[in-house]
Amino acid sequence: MLTQSYLGSFFTRRYTRSAGEDDLYTAGADFRLATAAFRGSDNLSMNGFFLWNTDTQERGDNLAYGFDVDYPNDLWSGGIGFTEVQPNHGPAIGFTPRRGFRGYNANVNFGPRPEAHRWIRQLTFSAGVDLRTDMDNQTVTRTFDLTPFRVQLHSGDSFGFSVRPTYELLEDDFEISDGVVLPAGADYSFLRYGFSFSTPGRRIIATNTSVEFGEFMSGHRDEVSVGFGIRPMVGVVANLATEWNRIDLPEGEFQTRVHRATLDTQFNPWIFVVNNVQYDSVSKRLGWQIRFRWTVEPGNDLYLIYTQNWLDDPIDDRLFTQDRRGAAKFVYTYRW
Repeated sequence: MLTQSYLGSFFTRRYTRSAGEDDLYTAGADFRLATAAFRGSDNLSMNGFFLWNTDTQERGDNLAYGFDVDYPNDLWSGGIGFTEVQPNHGPAIGFTPRRGFRGYNANVNFGPRPEAHRWIRQLTFSAGVDLRTDMDNQTVTRTFDLTPFRVQLHSGDSFGFSVRPTYELLEDDFEISDGVVLPAGADYSFLRYGFSFSTPGRRIIATNTSVEFGEFMSGHRDEVSVGFGIRPMVGVVANLATEWNRIDLPEGEFQTRVHRATLDTQFNPWIFVVNNVQYDSVSKRLGWQIRFRWTVEPGNDLYLIYTQNWLDDPIDDRLFTQDRRGAAKFVYTYRW
């Protein structure tokens, strides 16, 4: 509606074969109100959503909703937002990463462009906060994300430095790794630092690399993330990424690794195939997904998706299939 705004809604029903179990429903609505003429030529938008799901035990507190205001402009940008996910919210289709919280976030960014500078295109200075409370408004997570500087060059290369003060209150025992348990009720304040460097994706070989270090919970954590993008020919992009964490806590020491490879193949403007392979050392699961997209015409798309997961069995020293799934979706857009 209007020029940049919309209203949306959806409804799902999950049929259950088991005797005595009710079908499960989820319904929701969202909106976006946007303009590119705020104060003459600035962008401004407001977004919101509301979700309801079946509560078979009739306990109440089964809603999720939120809104945010975004001011995405060149010199100054920023935004504020609020989200609440109630304790008994559980969509019948999909998932909820966290329940029983209220979230508040805000950020502000200043990005001047030095006039006629030989190398520098833009400098960025930013500050943000993400605050989570329980339903009694007690703080359980608070993260400040501060970027004292980030530099983007005319070449497209960029590098920056970040500082992240964090507070965590554990509501339950947290087994962060096998045999390493952080106790319920413990709270932690820690400070982390990060450096990042990236090159533009238009190059035949590009990289996106970051290093983080500093305090973490009751101890220390080092994190290195390295990604490479390779464009051997037009329409083909391969991305390789790995992330390594070393965590040293009084409760125990451990390491984690994630390896990911994607191959994006675009045969023509209408047909696109993506392969995604990932392995992580925590779940010891190897996953593969292939997604086929055919744009019949702009706005009308057919998707075919196949996913298979294997589990690395350390006893037999082999991979065995854990699950496999197939899905299809067709999107049709009507314009008037």
